[in-house]
Amino acid sequence: MNTKLFVLSASLAAILALPAYAQSTTTTVTTEKSHAGAGAGLVGGAATGAVVGGPVGAVVGGVVGLVAGAAIDPPADVKTYVRTTHVEPVIYTGPVTVGAELPATVAFYEVPKYERYRWTYVNHQRILVDNSTHKIVSVMDDDK
Repeated sequence: MNTKLFVLSASLAAILALPAYAQSTTTTVTTEKSHAGAGAGLVGGAATGAVVGGPVGAVVGGVVGLVAGAAIDPPADVKTYVRTTHVEPVIYTGPVTVGAELPATVAFYEVPKYERYRWTYVNHQRILVDNSTHKIVSVMDDDK
């Protein structure tokens, strides 16, 4: 009984982790990057994995959380640049949430030293996007 439960838990954890491993991105970063998101992802993923799949789930969840946390943590100097650079806002009626893809018709601006990122100013919100996919990485309100 315990063996079947262990195998079932490990299989479930592996199946749930597959979408994270199936994504492919190519990133070249030439500057130092904060790893705060990676640490939070590691801890959160390990805790969730432990609840779902016991010790094996903790390992799988930790690895998945580490990868996801590192992927969504833009460097502080990128956010500072986006917050302090002024451009005219544009109106956009689509979804403005992390993970949503913005159309190519939206004006994107370069982030010096970071080819991976572009940014835009939509509906009085500063939006950081992945340059290759135009998916939103971070949404920053004007008042922050």
